[in-house]
Amino acid sequence: MNTGSSILIDCHCEEACHPEEACPERMRQDQDLIGANELMSADLSIVVPCYNEAGNIPLIIAEFSKLLDANPGLEVILVDNGSTDNSAEVFKQELPNCHPEERSDVRISSRNLGDPDVLQAQDDSRMTVVRVEENQGYGHGILFGLEHANGKVLAWTHADMQTDPADVLTAYKQYQATNDEMCFVKGARKERKLLEAFFSWGMQVLASIVLKTPLEEINAQPKLFSRKFYDLYMKEGAPKDFSLDLYALYHAYRNCKLITIPVYFNKRIHGEAKGGGSWSGRIKLIQRTLAYIFELADSLA
Repeated sequence: MNTGSSILIDCHCEEACHPEEACPERMRQDQDLIGANELMSADLSIVVPCYNEAGNIPLIIAEFSKLLDANPGLEVILVDNGSTDNSAEVFKQELPNCHPEERSDVRISSRNLGDPDVLQAQDDSRMTVVRVEENQGYGHGILFGLEHANGKVLAWTHADMQTDPADVLTAYKQYQATNDEMCFVKGARKERKLLEAFFSWGMQVLASIVLKTPLEEINAQPKLFSRKFYDLYMKEGAPKDFSLDLYALYHAYRNCKLITIPVYFNKRIHGEAKGGGSWSGRIKLIQRTLAYIFELADSLA
C-alpha cells in the first residue's frame, strides 16, 4: 500500500429541499466504477469516529487504505474518540512508526516502513489518526475530526463497518453531479429489521412534527456536505453527542438540496454498538434524541 499515516492528540477537556433518492441500481453501477477509476479531481475528507473499536481497527485501516490507493484526492481521518479499550495500542501496531507525544495538537508523520503489507507513511499523509484524550460524546469526536480535515467536501461515517466505506464515494459522486455547493448527501438504510425500522420511523415522525421539517432516516450514514455547509452550520453550536445527526440533518433539510443514497447493512463483526444497537443503548439514544428535538425547537422559537 502507498498510504500515509500520522497521529494527532487532542487533550482538551472542554470545547477543544426535498429529499431525492437516487436509483439503487445506478448507485451500484457508480460504486463499481469508483473502484476502477481514480477520483482524480476530488478534495474529499472522510471522518471516522472510533470509540472502543480495537477489534475493528485493522479492518477499518485495510478497507479505507484500498480507497486511498485508488483515489489520490481522498483524505481519511480516524478519530480515537477517548477509547478506554486498547485502541491506542492497536493503532500503534497497525501504524507502527506513529508514536504520539503527550501534548496537544502534535502531528507526527511516519517515514517509509519498507513493508508492502503495512501502511506506508508519507510527509503529505492522507490517513491521519487524531485522538481525543477523554470521551466527550460521539458528536465531539466527529467535530474534532472535521476541525482537522483539509477537504473542500467533508463527510463522516461509522467505524462499525456495517456499511461499505465506498458508500461515501458513491455519495461524493452524487454531490459532484449536482454541481451545487449547498447539496447534502446522506444514506438511507435498506432491508432493516422491522422493529428497528419502526423505532426510527417513530422518531422521525415526532421530529418532523415538532421541528416542522420532513426528517427521514436521521441516523443513517454516511453524511456528506461542502465546507461552506460546515462553516455555516457545523463549526459552532453543534451538539457533541448523538444529537449531531439530527442537528446536521435539520439544517440540511432547511437549507440544502438533499439527496439520499441506499446503504445496506452487514452484521457487525467486532465490538458492540455504541448507539441504538442494544436495547439499553437504543433507549438511551431515544431519550437523548427526544430531549434534543425539543431543545432544538425551543432554540429556534
